[in-house]
Amino acid sequence: MSISRRNFFKLAGITTALLAIDSIGFINQPKIGRSPKGDELAKILKSPHYVNGEFQNLEPTSVLVNKDNYYNGIKEILFPTKGVTVPKENIPTQKTDLNALNPKENLLVWFGHSSFYLQIDGIKILVDPVFSDYASPLFFINKAFAGTNIYTANDMPDIDVLIISHDHWDHLDYATIMSLKHKIKHIVCPLGVSSHFYHWGFNPDIIHDEDWYREIKLSDNLKIHILPSRHFSGRFLDNNKTLWASFAIITPTKKIFYSGDGGYSPQFQEIGDYFQGFDLAIMENGQYNTSWAQI
Repeated sequence: MSISRRNFFKLAGITTALLAIDSIGFINQPKIGRSPKGDELAKILKSPHYVNGEFQNLEPTSVLVNKDNYYNGIKEILFPTKGVTVPKENIPTQKTDLNALNPKENLLVWFGHSSFYLQIDGIKILVDPVFSDYASPLFFINKAFAGTNIYTANDMPDIDVLIISHDHWDHLDYATIMSLKHKIKHIVCPLGVSSHFYHWGFNPDIIHDEDWYREIKLSDNLKIHILPSRHFSGRFLDNNKTLWASFAIITPTKKIFYSGDGGYSPQFQEIGDYFQGFDLAIMENGQYNTSWAQI
């Protein structure tokens, strides 16, 4: 073997080793979270919705329907066309002083995408908060539109309940969660998502995770039902090791439905019928693409 070829393979080997080391460092970052283990995994294994090593939707579901359009969609996410997928001007927004609100008033404040704040019967609820500039593990993917990320954790009052619908980056943001840590009294999430919170050092006593069709009773005045949605989960390489969900939030005077992420499903009708309607339904929309039409 010539010296030049030997050097090439040596350099290639060193490069591969460095990339492997870098990858290990990346996946071991706290923000990645961790997969369920121990008692968390044992609880998951009892779920009828966990089959062949992963959670399943209630109906046959493909994450990708049209791969050709999918790759075009991913290209637009990574290299967006200015003025087509990215607004040319700042999105008009209005910032509300949450700490100045009447705590007895029933209200909703939307922060963009799936993040919102609820006051219901004096209970303060924060859902899927993402206040970072990027909803991804990489700084150049899923950048918030200019003008939309005007809130920070410092703007939030103490939170009675944090609800997380699933562990995708645009719903579970490490930086936001950690900055809110001292303000959160209870966490409600679907099965397995609790693993991230345990990994991030949250008090296990405040973490409540359950399977679909289960009720979490936090007090006589607040019940939260974990319900199905048609989606998937995962923060890096392991998909569908944690569950995704919709929610019914029930207080003495109000019934609120939050769909979580997902495609259309007959479960919407079934849930509506079971709870005999809702005072407010908060439904995902606007992320539709023919490539992921079912999720």
